[in-house]
Amino acid sequence: MSTIKKIAQKAGVSPTTVANVLHGRLGRVSQGTLNKVQSVIQEEKYAPNMGALILAHSDSRIIGIIMFMEPRRDETVLEDPFSSAILGAMERKIRENGYFVMLHTTSDEAEVVRLSKAWKLAGLVLVWAPSNICNIICDSIDTPLVFIDSYFTDNQRVYYNIGLQDQRGGYEIARYLLSMGHSRIVFLANDPSFTAGDKARFSGCREAFQEQGQLLPEDCYVQLPKDRREREKLYLQLADDSSPYTALVCSSDYHAAEAVSFLQDSGIEVPRQISVTGFDDNIFARLVRPRLTTIHQDSGEKGKLAISMLMKLIRNEPVSEPNRRLPIRLEIRDSVQRIVEK
Repeated sequence: MSTIKKIAQKAGVSPTTVANVLHGRLGRVSQGTLNKVQSVIQEEKYAPNMGALILAHSDSRIIGIIMFMEPRRDETVLEDPFSSAILGAMERKIRENGYFVMLHTTSDEAEVVRLSKAWKLAGLVLVWAPSNICNIICDSIDTPLVFIDSYFTDNQRVYYNIGLQDQRGGYEIARYLLSMGHSRIVFLANDPSFTAGDKARFSGCREAFQEQGQLLPEDCYVQLPKDRREREKLYLQLADDSSPYTALVCSSDYHAAEAVSFLQDSGIEVPRQISVTGFDDNIFARLVRPRLTTIHQDSGEKGKLAISMLMKLIRNEPVSEPNRRLPIRLEIRDSVQRIVEK
C-alpha cells in the first residue's frame, strides 16, 4: 500500500510537500512540483484517509455543488450533457486541489442552508440559483460561495459568479433568424420566474427584433412543461400547419434536440416545415439530424473558473472580477431554412 513517504521518494520531494498537496496547502508549492506530486499520487492510486483529513482541518475538505433546479419528471439533471460537462470540469478541478465533492440537486433554498451547515463545507458552488434567494442564502451561511449562471437583484452586495453573455446569445440567434426571414418565432424555455438566464436570452431576442423595427411580444415566451409527453404535444401544436410560427427558439440544446427528434419521428420535416434553434452547443447539437444551429458556450471552462474562484475565496486571496460573464458565439448549422417571400 502506498504511503506519503513512498510518494515523496518517487516524486523527489519531502513528505511535508506531499502532505501540503494532499491538504490543499499550495501557497509554497510550485506548479511543476504540484504536477509531479499529483502524477505520482495517481500512479500509486493513493487514497487519502478522509477521517484524517477532516480532523486535520477546521472544515470537512468537502466542496458542495448544489444544482438549484426544478426536477424534470422523466429525466435527471445529469442526463443533460451541459450539466454533466460543468460537473465533470468542477470535480476534476476540486480533486486537483485536494478536496472532495458532495453533489445535490434541489429547488428549496432552506435545504441549501441546511446542507451547508450540516456538512461543515469548505466551500459551496450554487448552479442556477434564482435571483430572489441569492441574498437570503448569502445572509444565512458563512461558507465561501460561488454561483454559476445566476443573476442578482441586490446591487449592494458583492456576488461571486461565473455566468454567460445570455442576452447577447439571445440577440445573436434572433438576429440570424430575422436575416433568414423568420419574424414569427416562439421562445421555449423554463419557468421565467425560476431561471434568470432564460429571461436574459429572451430579452436579447426582443432587442434584435426592436433593432429591426419589429415587436416580439411577451407571449412569445412559452414555458415548457416538466413532463416529456406534454412537451411533445406542445411541439406538435407549434409546428402544425395552422401555427403562426416558423421557428422554435429553444433555450437549451437538450430541448431543441428533443423537439427535432420528436417532430421528425412524427413526419414533420425540420427545417423544411419548421426551423429549430438551440443554446449551449453540446454534443446533442452535433449528433441530432439536422445538426442544430445554436449558441456556443464553453461549459467546461465555466466549471473550472468557478472552482478556481472558490479556491481563492477559501484561501482569502483577492478576486479581480467577482461577477464574470463568459463570451458566446453563433454556430450556424442545418436546422434553419431561409424563408423566401412569395
